[in-house]
Amino acid sequence: MGTFFKALALAATTAVAIPSSTQADTGDFIIGLGVRAIGNTIIDHTAAQQPPPHVVTAQSQQARSIPRIPTQQTVALSRIQLKDVQYRLNLLGYNAGFPDGVAGKRTLRAIGRFQSTLGYVATGRLTQSQLEELYTRTQKKRYQKTQIDQAQPTPAQPPLPQSNPGGYSEAEKATVRIPKENKLALDPKNPPNIYGLITGMRSDETAGFLKTEGYEECVETTGLTICKKATKNLEETVSVNKVGNVIYGVSRTVTFKTAAPRSAVLTKLAEAYPNLTRFKKMATSSSKTCLEQYAGDGSSLLAPTEANPSDPETLLTLTENCRNFYAIELEGTRNLKSMRITLYDGHPIQQAEEEQTGIFQSKSEAADELKF
Repeated sequence: MGTFFKALALAATTAVAIPSSTQADTGDFIIGLGVRAIGNTIIDHTAAQQPPPHVVTAQSQQARSIPRIPTQQTVALSRIQLKDVQYRLNLLGYNAGFPDGVAGKRTLRAIGRFQSTLGYVATGRLTQSQLEELYTRTQKKRYQKTQIDQAQPTPAQPPLPQSNPGGYSEAEKATVRIPKENKLALDPKNPPNIYGLITGMRSDETAGFLKTEGYEECVETTGLTICKKATKNLEETVSVNKVGNVIYGVSRTVTFKTAAPRSAVLTKLAEAYPNLTRFKKMATSSSKTCLEQYAGDGSSLLAPTEANPSDPETLLTLTENCRNFYAIELEGTRNLKSMRITLYDGHPIQQAEEEQTGIFQSKSEAADELKF
């Protein structure tokens, strides 16, 4: 009889000590690393060091509510990998900000909140198991690329309708030199520019620079520089939108005083903007909604910020409505009346808001003057 009870006790102990197999596979790959292999390695290591079973008491149940300290080393993420993590945190509602691959304050806070949800101490740095859990919780959601250099536009459909203000007609295709590149995407190494001004670049002497390009009348205020020039056949205006000294928007409007054949202008545009001119309606954005709303009406996109260039709420509303937008608009069928080029990227605004620099500084004279 004694031998029977000893065998029964040994069997019970063995049953309790077997680790759960439900953690062994997430069925996904984590940023180029096989989670299945990593997960099995982690669990094999855990099984080898698992303490013997014990009776759960009220005191041990109370200890479970204390945040756990991660026992694994944190994962070093590349910028591309961090962009993906930021995107997935946003999917779960943790607000990591715009996926830019930079570990700013907002991103670290979002990771910390996610860690707290899992019951860990909020360190702001993900371990391998926490990273696996993030991917497990978002693997069923559709991943959409958010960077403008990764946007895939709608291919042009020949023949393009005449109502399309930016498209080539069949007659124009015979005379216009169209670039031969098949890939419809903006080149991150050679982004669209206006006189060399691109979004994301720092510009301290914007008015002075534009004067070297022949612009004479310049008005410069906080966050906005507008310069104009007039020739025999053209009237031109260039507007540069900045947050701090970083450009987030550049636009160029040209009014033709005399006839300007559409095909001749398109040929010049194809040489200056070989990628952008191949997009449908010569417009692209990482946001389909933004593209549908502003293609053909790019002037209305930056109009609110041009009216209130130093108002933080106006700038943040712009980034909420549209993350980026690049477009060329032509008015006129055979002979053009006007042309407008719009280049916009909201990342500098979001970065300034996250770092609380410039107009987003929390400290102000009005707040300092208020006494309690």
